[in-house]
Amino acid sequence: MFALHNDVMSQRPQSSELVTLASIALLIFISLAFPFASDLVADPGLGWLLSTAGIFTSVLGLALTIRASRISRKRQQEAEEDPGERLHRRVEAVNVSFKEALSLMADLRRDLDAQQAARKQLITQAKEQQRLLSVNEKQAENIRQILAGETKAAIRTERRQQWMFFALGAAVSIPIGILINLFVP
Repeated sequence: MFALHNDVMSQRPQSSELVTLASIALLIFISLAFPFASDLVADPGLGWLLSTAGIFTSVLGLALTIRASRISRKRQQEAEEDPGERLHRRVEAVNVSFKEALSLMADLRRDLDAQQAARKQLITQAKEQQRLLSVNEKQAENIRQILAGETKAAIRTERRQQWMFFALGAAVSIPIGILINLFVP
């Protein structure tokens, strides 16, 4: 737990190490005191509660001690690290981040260009479809007019035919009727 600087082991411990040692000692004391205190209490429910509180306090204290120890070791390592080396590492991290950002920007640019090309192609296709639709509308109108003209012509032809049959029927039936009246008394 003591810091080793310049391979000298006889230096005084740092304050964070003293706090860690004190918390471990307090943890051991509490861990031992609570179970014995539960034996001194006459009520078994209260003794069980004191034992549970001792175990919980011990586990909590141990976790906090381990966390404090890790934090102090990390700070100590950061303090022992060469500032130039730390700066160099940070500059490298920034350079890596910039390279990644440039790569992502290039990817985004390619995606944007692809989307723009697809958009232009869709616009061209839409214009072509619109042109074909207008041509189709003109053709449909011409076809409708042709069909309407053919329908009118067919109606006129049928009327003429019906009038012709009527006229032929009248023209044939009247002389036949007169002949029958002459020959039949």
